[in-house]
Amino acid sequence: MEITLFPLEKAQIGGKTISFGMKKEEVHRLLGKPEFIDDDDESGERHYFYDSELAINFDKSGAVEFIEFLGGIDGTLKPLIYGISAFDSMADELYEVLKKENTGEIVDDEDGYSYSFKEIEVGVYRESKPEDAMDCIEEMKAEGTCTKEDEEYELRRANHWATIGIGVKGYY
Repeated sequence: MEITLFPLEKAQIGGKTISFGMKKEEVHRLLGKPEFIDDDDESGERHYFYDSELAINFDKSGAVEFIEFLGGIDGTLKPLIYGISAFDSMADELYEVLKKENTGEIVDDEDGYSYSFKEIEVGVYRESKPEDAMDCIEEMKAEGTCTKEDEEYELRRANHWATIGIGVKGYY
């Protein structure tokens, strides 16, 4: 399925357009009934679609305020942003593209695990960083428990983003 993210505007998902400000009834008409609704957040609701690889946040008025893809490199949904695959590209490559498009403040409150690009309202997150993965691999090797699959897994989750989200102006 072709997916394209347009920061501060919309996401096109398989020929369906989900725009910021769109009401939840319209989203449900386009995407179907959500698999799960998290309404614990006092600011609104979060609806999950496509085997929970897509989450859409609605504000208190029921309007779309945030669209997030959660499947990462191993997921089935592969969003494009600024012509690059958010999950298949290397994390550093996407970071540089987003930095160039942002031309403003970048929030790095989690020491490289996540970034918020404030001008374009894009956020990315990963479970590990390359230096963490190498430490983990070296530790497993020292214990004699490191397999090739373990090593590949650690490097994949460190070198690719696990999530990407776009929000309305002021979301981050």
